[in-house]
This record gives sequence, structure tokens and C-alpha cells, in this order.
Amino acid sequence: MEPPVIVDCHTHLNRYFDEQPPSVQQRYAQLRAEMDANGVGFALVLSSYKVNEDRPSTADILRLVEDDPRIGVAAGISFYDLGVESLAELRALLGSGRVHALKLYPGYQAFYVYDPQLRGVYDLAAEFGVPVMIHTGDTYDRLGKLKYTHPLTVDEAAVDFREVNFVICHMGNPWLMDAAEVIYKNENVMGDISGFTLGAFEERFERLMIDKVREVVAYANGTGGLLFGTDWPICDMASYLRFVEKLGLSEDESENLLYKNAARLFRIGPAGDSHA
Repeated sequence: MEPPVIVDCHTHLNRYFDEQPPSVQQRYAQLRAEMDANGVGFALVLSSYKVNEDRPSTADILRLVEDDPRIGVAAGISFYDLGVESLAELRALLGSGRVHALKLYPGYQAFYVYDPQLRGVYDLAAEFGVPVMIHTGDTYDRLGKLKYTHPLTVDEAAVDFREVNFVICHMGNPWLMDAAEVIYKNENVMGDISGFTLGAFEERFERLMIDKVREVVAYANGTGGLLFGTDWPICDMASYLRFVEKLGLSEDESENLLYKNAARLFRIGPAGDSHA
């Protein structure tokens, strides 16, 4: 059996703007509807670094999507809460086998990904064989601090923790070629192309980003290190798929980007089930 035709490795159930439904159940239904409308077979939902009425916890998301084989979960981690109790809770979540990845949010929180305090997180990622996804590049929140988000910082962590797989989320936009070099250099680093725009792509900006991603593909000799993601609901899923079509990838490159790389990295089975 083939894995899902399209894997969106970067979605959220957070409420970012007033137009979104207030309940997480409604937002979950919206995500499923978007997946069905766009032929997305599997989506990874990333929880936040903070929990409030608009941002459900990892445990809440797991309960919500418990019986859904088409949804996986990445556990968001707060750098400001890395004590013994929090790491024990994270270990329990990973031990359930239902968490496909961990997610760090430098920039939104003031830390570098090579900070020694993250050793416990990286040790757990290595032990359970899950990748660590890292926010890089521009921040949705204008209060974010960009010095923490440059993709070159990921090289530091990747070199020191070779047994951990890392994902440079958003390809460090606007520093895409810096991200490409980190991916090219380190076999344990990949990048997702999510979050390049707000809503749908505007024509002029889309042309700019198409050229930038084509440059990355040429530099890296293909899409072997790239993952498809949208950052839904911040970014429009249909517009993102049209963006990928306009990249002019070969069939093999397109398959790698849209599902094969994600299926391997996140251990997604034919129906979205996690491999043992």
C-alpha cells in the first residue's frame, strides 16, 4: 500500500484570529474539511509553547484526535518550563507512541536551539526516535525576536546531537539559502516550506518565493531534504498546493516533497498509522 498522497506536516488547531471558531472541536472539523477539499491524506498538528483558551495543550489535542488515523501530533515545548516534572510528562507522551515530533519556538521565546538546557529534550527525541521541529525565520507575532530564529543556529544543535533529526520550519524565511546550506551539510536536518505567506499567495510575492525555492532545490540537488507544510490556518492550503505545482518539480521531486520524505521522517504508515 502507498502512503498518503499528500502529507501536510505543519498545521495548527490554535485560534489566531477572531474569524475562527471559538471551540477547538470546530477548528478540528475545519481542518478535516480543508484536508478533504485538497486531497491531503495526513496532517501533523503542532501544539503551542503556551496553553490557553485559544491554544490547546498536546494532551487535549491527543484526546480530540484519538481515533483519527489521518491526524498526527507534534508536542510543543516551552523553553521556560524544562524542569523534571515537565520532562517526565513529555516522556509519558512520547511513551504513548502517539506523538510524531517535538516542536520548539525560538524567537517567540528568547533562547537559542543550542542552549544546554535543551539537552533533556534532545535526549528524549533520540531515545524515542522522533524529530525536533524548530521555528525559524519571520515570526507571526511582531514581538518575536529574530536573532533567535536564524537557521544557522540549527547547525549548532545538529552537529552536537547527530542522533537527533531536526526540521527547519519555514526554511528560515527569508534566509532560505542559509537554511539550504544547513540541510545540505547535515544529514540529520530537513526543512519544511510552510508559513511563507498569510492567507493565499499574492501573485508578485508568489513569483519571488517560487524563485527562492527553486534555488534551494537546485543547490540541494533535489527535494530529498524538504517537506511540504502549510502552517494552516495561517496559510491557505489550496493556495499552497498551487504554489508547489508552479515549482516545476520532477515527478520524483514532487513525491519526495509531498509525502515520501514526511512518511519516513515522521514514521507515517499507509493509513496514517505510526510505525512501531
